[in-house]
Order: sequence, then structure tokens, then C-alpha cells
Amino acid sequence: MGEWNRRSVMVSSAALATGTALAAAGTSSANESPDAPAAPDLSEPNGWSSHGGTIGNCRHVPSSAGLERPDGVAWQYDRSGPAAVVGGAVYLQADGEIHSLDAADGSRRWTADAIDAAGTPAVADDGVYVAGDGLAALEAETGEVRWIEAFDGAESVSSPVVAFETVYVSVDGVFRAHDATDGSLRWEHEAVEVEVESEASRVAYGFHSRSGTVAVADGTVWALLDRRQAESGGGSDGIAALDPTTGEVLWTGPLESGRTASGLAVTEDALFVETPSEEGIVVFDVASREIVDTVSDAFDSAAVGETAVTHGRYTLSSTGADAPWNDRETHAYGKPTIVGDLVVVAHSRRGRSSPDEIVGFDLEDGSERWTFAFDDSHWSDGFPIDAVVDGETIYVDRDGQFTAVRSS
Repeated sequence: MGEWNRRSVMVSSAALATGTALAAAGTSSANESPDAPAAPDLSEPNGWSSHGGTIGNCRHVPSSAGLERPDGVAWQYDRSGPAAVVGGAVYLQADGEIHSLDAADGSRRWTADAIDAAGTPAVADDGVYVAGDGLAALEAETGEVRWIEAFDGAESVSSPVVAFETVYVSVDGVFRAHDATDGSLRWEHEAVEVEVESEASRVAYGFHSRSGTVAVADGTVWALLDRRQAESGGGSDGIAALDPTTGEVLWTGPLESGRTASGLAVTEDALFVETPSEEGIVVFDVASREIVDTVSDAFDSAAVGETAVTHGRYTLSSTGADAPWNDRETHAYGKPTIVGDLVVVAHSRRGRSSPDEIVGFDLEDGSERWTFAFDDSHWSDGFPIDAVVDGETIYVDRDGQFTAVRSS
């Protein structure tokens, strides 16, 4: 276990304490005074910068030309795990360490091995932010530790999301916002209130603390609420919308009765709440906060605007598009990633005799544009395989090795 330095921190405003009253959607105290400092600019790096690729967990990579079919394996690294890829460098979390690699050839730049990292690192400006036993900020160029905040033996910590010069993370049900410069605590919520019809009252909920349950989009922080953390055992999980600079609660709401959430993806138009089973993905309209669709047989999603491509046990399908489509292949597809007008997904066919594949589908109609086949098979089931994309390179796990494939 690494040596964590403890810093005493305090919440800056009593108005942000547990049980903050619900505020009208869209209000923010940041602009109430003409003398108040302007909110920091949102600076999101180009690339796969955090868990789910973006601060909204959207698994979406903007591209004007899509992605060419890969020609072959460019390089492999002998460790694997969740990764961010930004500015020509890979930041790989493997067995509690952070390995920084040169994205061009896979050579190791540096290793940070005493920080007890967990989940996916987040990269913003020239810093790498890592959660685990605590929250750490590293120099992106050298791996040197800038600061560390201990979490006192936390059991469950979400992967960090960095926006507005703030690091957002949920720790054992408590939502925390840390200053990205020095790690000091800006604000926190131990619980927020949700109006539950079945209880005919407001119920205090804690937060989910797993990766993918915190997202930022269009000036709002979104977080999943955990019914297991509710004071009276809420009947379903919920969602909270928070002001990113003050922590003010803008809106909260429950999911449908009995529904459990495991992750979310948020765009400026829609919010996609993922589930840990085949219950499906619940789609909310961001403006109205109302449910507009439920996608069956769906665990994970990649989203842009109002369109999402969802990944289930039995199908890969689109929702919200002008012409929704689906492609069925039992126990085969991995998590989708949208690159421009292309959907990239790992794929394995039944039986070990067929080689593993990466497939590019047309986002609009689901037609297959290209298929890249490896020389052998490692994925007995392609379902859990994550396809990370940056530039012209696709990164996947191959038998415990972080593998880069690209077009020459």
C-alpha cells in the first residue's frame, strides 16, 4: 500500500451540507453576484481522456473521416487494464500502478507504483488523476506526484471525472469535488433528497461509487443515486444533477420502481442510464428530465446527441436515430465506441477456431463497413472487451496484453 499524505479539508459553504434542499432546474448561485468570479472554462482534452472516453462517459470520439480499417497490430504491452489515451501518450492502470506508454510504439515512459490506483485514470491539461485508496494527481510528463488526498480505507471509489478545474469522485456513497490544482475539497454531499411517490415524501439518498456513475455535460454534473444508501431503503436508484462549481442540487429524481443503475452516459440532449442486467437502458430527455425510451437487452452505451448505440447480450443496436437498426450475434459483441459516423466494436464468433475481430459499422444504418481479424482467438466471449480509440488507433486487451491496432 502506498504512503498517503493526509490533508485536513473543510467544506467551503454550509449551504452544501447533507440534505441540501432541491433547487429549480437550471439555477446556479455562481452568477448571483456581479462581483463573483467567472466559472472556470471547461477544458476537455482531445482523446480518450477518462472512463468512457469523455467527461460524459459517452464513448464518442469526434472525427470528420471516421476510422480506416486497421492493417495489423502496431504493438503490445505486457500489462493490461483500463486506460486513457491523450496527446500521444497512454496512461494505463494495471494492478494498482499507472504505466505511461508512448502511443506511437508502446515504449514505457514512466511508472507510478506507490499510489494504489483503481479504475480508469483521467487526464486534463498536464495532469493525470487517479482514484483508489485516495485521490492522486500526477505530472503527465514524468509521473511525479503533485498531491494526494487519503480516503481513510474507502471500499468503493468511482473513477475520477475532471472538468471545470475540479476532480469529481464518489467515495463510499459520498460525492466529493476536489480542486484539481491542490486537491483541497471544494464541496461534498453525503446525501441528497429525492421525492419518492411510493413513500409520499422526500428520501435522503447516497451516491453510487462505481466507475461510470459520474458524468459531466453542458455545464452540469450528473451522478447516480444508490437505493442501498437511502435512509429508508428507496424502491429504486435515482439521478442527481448538480452545479459543478458550487455543488448546488439542481434536480433529483428516482428511476422506475425496482430499477437498479450501474452507469450513465450524458450528452447535451439525452441521458442514458445503464443497468447491471438485461433490464435495459433508460433514456431521459435532458431538458425535461422525463423518460423518453427504454432499450431492452442493453448494458452499455455509446452516445452522441440523441443517438446511442447499445450493447446487450444478444444484440448491438441503435436508438434515437432516424432509422434505428440492430445486429444480432449471441455472446459476441464488446462495448461499442462511436468514431465520427462509425461504430467500432470487438467481436468474437462462436467456437475457438474462429479468430477474434474488430468490426466497423455505419452509425446511420448499421451496415458493416470493414472487419479486421486477428491471427488467432483469445476472446472466448467478446462481450466484456473494451475498444478504446484515439486518432487512428484502436486499443484492446489481448490475453492480458494492452494491444494497439491501426492502419499504416
